[in-house]
Amino acid sequence: MCKIKWTNRFSGEIGYVKKLNYRERYFENTWDEREAKIFSRDTVAKAIEKLSEYCPQNIYEIIGGKL
Repeated sequence: MCKIKWTNRFSGEIGYVKKLNYRERYFENTWDEREAKIFSRDTVAKAIEKLSEYCPQNIYEIIGGKL
């Protein structure tokens, strides 16, 4: 199980993905890692791919697990 951390390329701001809405093409942020959505190993790569499309100004990384 893993979570997704994001870092804004320009401001350096850091947060975590709380919710991912594929239909509306956005994600909800949380500043608290404990509130971050838990992704399975099977879905985290797809989620990062979609996040990169929705918000390319961020760098996304997997935390709390490995692929």
